[in-house]
Amino acid sequence: MSGFSLKVASSPRRACDVVFVGAGHNALVAAAYLARAGRSVALLERGAVPGGYVRTEELTLPGFLHDTFSAVHPFLANGPVFAELGDELSEFGLRYVQGEVSTGASLPDGRGAVVPTDPQDLAVELARLGEDEAWTELLADLAPHLETLLPLFGMDPATPEATALLDKLYDQGAPSALPFHKLVAGTAFGLIAGRFRSEEMRSTFVPWPLHLGVGPQDAGGAVWMSAMIAVLTAGNPAPEGGSGRLVSALTALVERHGGTVVTGTEVDEILVGEGRAIGVRTTDGAVYTARQAVVATTSADRLYGRLLRDTPGIPAGLRGQAARTPDRRGCFQINLALSGKPRFCDPRLDLGGAVNLGRGVAELVTSVRQAEDGLLPAYPSISWHEPSAVDPGRAPAGSAVVRLQILDAPSRPMGDAAHDVAAEGGWTHEVAERFADRVIAEAALHVAGLEDMILARHVLTPADIAAANPDAGHKALSQGFFRRHEAAHRGGYGTAVPGLYLIGSATWPGPGVNGASGRAVARALLSGPRL
Repeated sequence: MSGFSLKVASSPRRACDVVFVGAGHNALVAAAYLARAGRSVALLERGAVPGGYVRTEELTLPGFLHDTFSAVHPFLANGPVFAELGDELSEFGLRYVQGEVSTGASLPDGRGAVVPTDPQDLAVELARLGEDEAWTELLADLAPHLETLLPLFGMDPATPEATALLDKLYDQGAPSALPFHKLVAGTAFGLIAGRFRSEEMRSTFVPWPLHLGVGPQDAGGAVWMSAMIAVLTAGNPAPEGGSGRLVSALTALVERHGGTVVTGTEVDEILVGEGRAIGVRTTDGAVYTARQAVVATTSADRLYGRLLRDTPGIPAGLRGQAARTPDRRGCFQINLALSGKPRFCDPRLDLGGAVNLGRGVAELVTSVRQAEDGLLPAYPSISWHEPSAVDPGRAPAGSAVVRLQILDAPSRPMGDAAHDVAAEGGWTHEVAERFADRVIAEAALHVAGLEDMILARHVLTPADIAAANPDAGHKALSQGFFRRHEAAHRGGYGTAVPGLYLIGSATWPGPGVNGASGRAVARALLSGPRL
């Protein structure tokens, strides 16, 4: 990780208030709040560096700094975590930057749209597209809900306070033009395509819930689309120097306040005694005891199937539910080192932000369905991010780094919708490279000369990402919306074992860099007794 320096204690504390299984960004956020309040914390990370899905590396060539997984942080940078920890994090070099454009869309025929961060420029763009009236009406319909909905993203959904807010959303919206229950049952496609006529506007917004694992026609998608409209119009910031700067700053903050981060250490089992979690045992036999709580960043399957495998009293039904956690689609990612700055037909798309490239929302719906059926999509949709457009230090002078994310990729390809690649149930090297060729050919429809500019590329398949960090979750209604899908689970971040909490993308509010679950669990622990 570029610019990352980890100080690991030579004799890590084996007894502390809270032990963390994993040191992803949510765990680091929770540990930061706890350590600042005087609680002793130890984070045990199986990888060589902390951060989980938040990492910056020279994946292609020296001097080209790529975000290995996540890249933009609108929910964290514009939310309570940065508002509360930002001053101290800035002391350790964390600074967010963003361009004049938050997001946008490009179509193969050269048409495009942008969402500028300046409200006046946004108004001009909406008028150009003939969508200003529809936009004003949509915001008016969403406004009563957003004021109550957005605070929910930073709360434990099992608390009475969260339940009261959710009840308020249903009650206060009943007489409105867009009742909240219609958002919960509605889809992102329905919300946007039902309001906007232009393909440019539809293509700008409909793909975004895919970043949370929600397809364009998934029930519940309208809620997430509403939240993303509110967040994206405020900007789409990324850490200067790459996502890894967030991790290095959080780690330094935790250590400043006495916390310990131990890497290269995998937890094998969560220890339970007298009816509650009391610590962990690592694969090398070391035991870390926890006076107050154990907090795990993992999937429900790994939690109940491995880490609690010998714990008595856990309902068989819960273990079964966790074992069948759906992973309907995956993320396929390509990082490119380019010899020059890429140019769109619409030059406003060159100004940074995360841009959606595709053949229109109808083709997006088709490609998502193909991925869910286990097929490589014939015309994959692309989330394009050029960080060097607003952070030139990410690449050598005159060159660029670009990340292409394909969120309509199958978790395990069983075939090819284009009948060109022999995919028979796995992401082999040949399947991955040939699909990457297809993705780049699609991107070249929007960026002239792209293929000739590529100096090097780095490919990550859904299998690679799952192996790097087995923490899964999506936010469709089929997965329980905000209660999660394990009905026998205690709800929220609590688990079947008292004193054991689950955080990360497998929990509310789902995938993405937001720090919400870490903050919520830290607040809960700080409000309870210190044992």
